[in-house]
Amino acid sequence: MPQLETRHLCRYRAALASPQQDIGVGHFGRRMIAQVTGGEFEGERLRGQVLPGGGDWATIDAGGTLRLDARVALETHDGARIYISYHGVLRPYAVARAHGAKGGPADEAEASQLYFRTAPVFETGDARYAWLNDIVAVATGKALGHSVEYEVFEVL
Repeated sequence: MPQLETRHLCRYRAALASPQQDIGVGHFGRRMIAQVTGGEFEGERLRGQVLPGGGDWATIDAGGTLRLDARVALETHDGARIYISYHGVLRPYAVARAHGAKGGPADEAEASQLYFRTAPVFETGDARYAWLNDIVAVATGKALGHSVEYEVFEVL
């Protein structure tokens, strides 16, 4: 069976409003809503800004696993608009909160304590970036205080 190959797409950083909205425990777990206030992304083929107004409608289960449900709008350096949505898993949530409280993990060893993975899906009507509509992507994440940062990869 062939190995999975990837190509770096971009580093994506989104700033989050504070405090997050804690909705409480419902039938899917504790609901937390984080509003995106801006940010940036940069890679060899893709760069620009994260537009304010998106968010993450996450749930946290009793075992400390946060399940992401994010929707965000991007604008490239040359004016294209791109919608990105992603689901993912962040665990353990207590470690993510500790990293976030101090602005991020101190080093790679500390970062490895956290499992933070997403599967971004892109949508755009701009012909210059239409290739994004037809790729599969994966990302690894970090909790950085009032922001999150992802390394996004296209699966080849």
